[in-house]
Amino acid sequence: MWQVTVELSGLEARRQWLAQRHAELLAGLRARRDAPTGMPAAASEGVPVFAPVGGGSGAAGGSGREVSALSARTALLIVGGVLVVVAALVFTVVSWGRLGIGGRAAVLLAVTACALALPRPLRRRKLTATAEASAAVGLALVLLDGFAAREAGLGGLDGVGTAGYWAVLTALTALGAAAYGWWLRLRLPLPVGFLMARLPGLLGTAALGGTAVDYAAAMIATAAVDFAALYVLTTRAAAGHTGFRDRLGGDRATTVLVNGARAVGGGWALLGGALAVGHAVVAPSPAEVMRAWMPLGLLVLLGMALCRGFRTLPFALRSGGEGAAVVALIVAVGAGLRYVMPSGWAAAGYAAPAALIAVGAAAACAWSGRWTKPATGGPLAPPPEAAAALGELVASSTAVLLAGVVVLPKLAYALIRPVAHGAALWHDGSPSHWNWQLAPAPLLVLWLFAAALAAMAALRARAVDDRHTDRLANALHNARALAAFPALLLLPVALGLPYGWVLTAAAVATLAVAADVVRRPGAALVPRLLVLAAGGALALLWSSADRAAVLAVWGTLAAAAAVLAHVLSAPTARPVARATARVAAAFAVLALGVEAVAAGITAGLPGHVTAFAVLAVAVAAACAAAAWHRIPGRDQVSTTVEGTGYALAVAALALTAPHPGALSLALAVTGVAGLAIALRPDRRRAALAGTALLIASSWVRLGLAGFTAPEAYTLPVTAVALVVGHRRRTSTPGTGSWPAYGAGLSATMLPSLAATWSDENWVRPLLLGAAALLATVVGVRTRLQAPLVVGSGVLVMVGLHELAPAVVQVLGLLPRWAPLAAAGLLLLLLGATYEKRIDEARRLRDTVRSMR
Repeated sequence: MWQVTVELSGLEARRQWLAQRHAELLAGLRARRDAPTGMPAAASEGVPVFAPVGGGSGAAGGSGREVSALSARTALLIVGGVLVVVAALVFTVVSWGRLGIGGRAAVLLAVTACALALPRPLRRRKLTATAEASAAVGLALVLLDGFAAREAGLGGLDGVGTAGYWAVLTALTALGAAAYGWWLRLRLPLPVGFLMARLPGLLGTAALGGTAVDYAAAMIATAAVDFAALYVLTTRAAAGHTGFRDRLGGDRATTVLVNGARAVGGGWALLGGALAVGHAVVAPSPAEVMRAWMPLGLLVLLGMALCRGFRTLPFALRSGGEGAAVVALIVAVGAGLRYVMPSGWAAAGYAAPAALIAVGAAAACAWSGRWTKPATGGPLAPPPEAAAALGELVASSTAVLLAGVVVLPKLAYALIRPVAHGAALWHDGSPSHWNWQLAPAPLLVLWLFAAALAAMAALRARAVDDRHTDRLANALHNARALAAFPALLLLPVALGLPYGWVLTAAAVATLAVAADVVRRPGAALVPRLLVLAAGGALALLWSSADRAAVLAVWGTLAAAAAVLAHVLSAPTARPVARATARVAAAFAVLALGVEAVAAGITAGLPGHVTAFAVLAVAVAAACAAAAWHRIPGRDQVSTTVEGTGYALAVAALALTAPHPGALSLALAVTGVAGLAIALRPDRRRAALAGTALLIASSWVRLGLAGFTAPEAYTLPVTAVALVVGHRRRTSTPGTGSWPAYGAGLSATMLPSLAATWSDENWVRPLLLGAAALLATVVGVRTRLQAPLVVGSGVLVMVGLHELAPAVVQVLGLLPRWAPLAAAGLLLLLLGATYEKRIDEARRLRDTVRSMR
């Protein structure tokens, strides 16, 4: 009984294992069946994957597969369909003449009918992909049948024009493909027919001998038909007709087809619109412009219909349609105005309607709620009516900007015309006759752009509640200020006023803005700063045309910048004001430097003399920085002024570089100024720079005096370096001897040692040896490593230098083999005593290392 019980327990355990194994295998097979590509999904989850029944290697069903079953099937069907079409083409072209008219028609019609009839039984057997491939082959054969029929002259088709024949054939094929795919519920024929529908319009236009305008109209009309068909599809699909979606291949296929149709239709309309716009812009006569109005009008109607009639379209597509319509309208109006307005006003003819539409669109955005923030403070939620307003706003603003780009070269030439004259004036020194003019048309475009920005900024500010923190409103305000001020300053140029009056107007306007900033530093600062920067830049550039104007304008703006820096750097100022104060302070110093250079050139002084005026500005900047540093909250401005002064000092030294005498004096002045700056507690390290500059000045002076001895150049460096190193060791007890004294000792001893080997006199070796001996003794007494190593090394080299003549003389008396033998014996002796002396060498090494 016990044995029977044991056997029953074993059988129960076996049954449970087999049941679990059955479930695992079933799950693995299901996962393998459902996996679309690559390795079966069950393998990644730990479920075993087995090879197909019937043998084969284990790798055949494992992870070694690089192509899935679906991919292999698709590749086979594509290659097979292409081969069938190629075979039919070869048969039609090559073997066509071997059969009579009946045989030809019978063969092609039979093959085409078979290819088109096969998808139905294939779908019944759930061979959907094969059915799609057969349908594609059949549609290709239809076009081939049409080609063969015309080539054979069937029914007099060879007398029909090529373009007209293919226009009719592609239209019929497109309609037939769509109906065929709808009837058999296939996915491929419907998009094929949709894409083929691009051709009838173009081919029909070619058959009628149309021009570029006609091609554009045909493309836009085709896009309109596309969106009409798309409207029907989306309406039926949105109505919830499940049978309708099933005929299109399901929800996913319907979504892909709709999005693809939108992309193709929209792209086709844009291509046609671009062709029409290009023709209208370059039309040589008013008649050609009127011909371009037809496709442009079609584009306007299509864009407005998409925006206002297709409520189911995405917001971006509806806005884009309205924008395309607005662009077409602006081009149509501007192209017409081009032949009505005077010559040179073409850009203004496009900019005027664009600016009007931009203002109207901005008002529509404000009224439609597009610019209204929701009560929750979340993101903007535009209503459906805002699509048209937004599209119009973007398109018209872009059109105005493009018109501004067109006239930008003329505006830029007017802006830099005084600079070109000033470059010749300051280079040659003699003024020449020049004129400064600007046509009113480019300036009108700039005024229209500024006016449109002003209107949009005002409407945006009124539409939003929190107008002070609205980024778009602020950006529009800033752009308006940046465009309006140059437009205002260029107005006297367009009116033909003299140069002095224009420059005075620019300088006075800039000073007025600066005074307003000083009077109201807490008001809207960024727009006024942009205006100030634009006006100041123009005044400075325009002043270059006259030397007296440079002195007056740069000096005046330097004083204004200093006042701005003082006012905006107050401790209670905002971060933007503080940053502006630093920029103003830097500009004030640079402007004074330019003023000094201009004064020197005007007075006829050479460049190395003018450099001292620039150096005086740099020294004054250092003094001003020291004074501002004592004021609480002015540290950043003080640092900016000081750094700008350093830059001017470098520029002054560069001006004196061609004249060594002036360079030596400038280096000395700069060095003294550096030592004076070092009197500040926070600028102690400036003493190093000042000392280095003084040493460089002495070097230049020594070079002028003809000194070639290196000690004249290196001894000052050594003295300064040793003093600085000693102070560092006393202030920082952990400092080693190498950082403190290594550089100072090497600065003189190494160049002198190099000069000793080429010097036949006995004075230099004697003095250098005495200095090296002194350094060695000091290093031993103070137990410092740097003096000991440097001094002893130099002393040994000096000794070798003094022993060299005697060695050469002795070597001349001895046989040539004697030195070699002596060297060999010496090496043997050293090798024999190395083991004995190694402990002593280690102790010596430890002693030297123990030194500080």
